[in-house]
Amino acid sequence: MAEVFPTQNTVNNVIDLDLGVIRKKKFRLDHDDSRILELNTSDMNIIQRISETYPKLTALQEKAGKIMEGIDPAEKEDPDAVLKDASVISARLKDVDAEMRELLDYMFDSNVSEVTAPDGSMYDPFNGSFRFEHIISVLMKQYEDNLQSEFTKMEKQLKKHTDKYTRK
Repeated sequence: MAEVFPTQNTVNNVIDLDLGVIRKKKFRLDHDDSRILELNTSDMNIIQRISETYPKLTALQEKAGKIMEGIDPAEKEDPDAVLKDASVISARLKDVDAEMRELLDYMFDSNVSEVTAPDGSMYDPFNGSFRFEHIISVLMKQYEDNLQSEFTKMEKQLKKHTDKYTRK
């Protein structure tokens, strides 16, 4: 006789499983209920995304600095040409900011830039660093805290199973 599987959780012959492995934590910024950020602080792939994006962010920061100094790094003919038109400077800085926001969102796999910096730019100075660096620093602390907590739980769970095999 064929084995019968429970069908109470099946729909269209597909069994739904909820492993509950992705739990996003919610963070409210500056006590503002309209600025809620959701992050999967157990996402270990963030390490790879940071190593991929952080050099690009710092290169964009350097580019923004040169543009603000009046040097247009995009100029092919004369890289030391001084920008004279404020609207050109503003447009180029806005493009740099848009790239930085896209990279930050990719890094955290969330809409971080929209929630953490609804105005201003990612290269604004803030608390002794650039805004994007401050955001990364604050958010990474949440990942570190969560991962440390999870690894502590894993060690306790492992110890439960291995205690009887270890000498005391």
